[in-house]
Amino acid sequence: MNELNTLCTKLGVKCFKDKEYQFLHEYCTAMKPLTVALDILQGDCPYGTLLPTLEVLMQKTLAVKDTLSQMTAGLPDAIVQAIQTRFAGVLDNKDALLAAVSCPKFKLRWLRDEGRRKQVKELLTAECRTTAPAAQSPASVPTTSASQGEMDFFAFETEPEETYSAEKEVMDYLRSGHELQILNQYPNIKNIFLKYNTPTPSSAPVEWLFSLGGLGLTPRRNRLSDKRFEKLLLMRYNHWFTRPSPLFHSEH
Repeated sequence: MNELNTLCTKLGVKCFKDKEYQFLHEYCTAMKPLTVALDILQGDCPYGTLLPTLEVLMQKTLAVKDTLSQMTAGLPDAIVQAIQTRFAGVLDNKDALLAAVSCPKFKLRWLRDEGRRKQVKELLTAECRTTAPAAQSPASVPTTSASQGEMDFFAFETEPEETYSAEKEVMDYLRSGHELQILNQYPNIKNIFLKYNTPTPSSAPVEWLFSLGGLGLTPRRNRLSDKRFEKLLLMRYNHWFTRPSPLFHSEH
């Protein structure tokens, strides 16, 4: 408060009152979870990040409600209501749930309700059964030369064939670590992750990409082909290239 008033005095503007400072402080407190969530969703993250981010956002927003005065006490409820209205078609969407649970860093940890955790777990198990390939005949193993008498001596019972269990794969996956590399140990869940995490949770990265269109569609480049334009955008955003972007140089 003292620093703000000192700044206002030097700028020659009216100083903040205690009530105004309290409002600004509470407003920042209530809006902080929302700003963090926006930074996460606008970053480089898979579609499975959406639901966990929304769930945690609503929880953290409601958690600060008791620390607010009457001036801003209704703000957390308004934020949560707006989220539920805006994402009503996503909060219980099958694709969004599978995208989230197939992300190792989320799994079922973001779900507080035990009934919903069980429901999403069963959803993942059912998807694994669908994704699992049909049982294939076992690969032939090269035989070693052995006499008939030796084969008769080693007469064992036929071993039961191992069948795929979606429940076991899901259980082992949920008990494993949270690194992305663990998906290599669970091929069916990895396929689910690749299938449902293809979209982006926010349109911001796409908008940033095509906001560069004005740099390419200039009077000097009004005859660019679609393929050439795509190559220019790719060169601009492909960080593996260390050379400057061709968007800012004349073509050769």
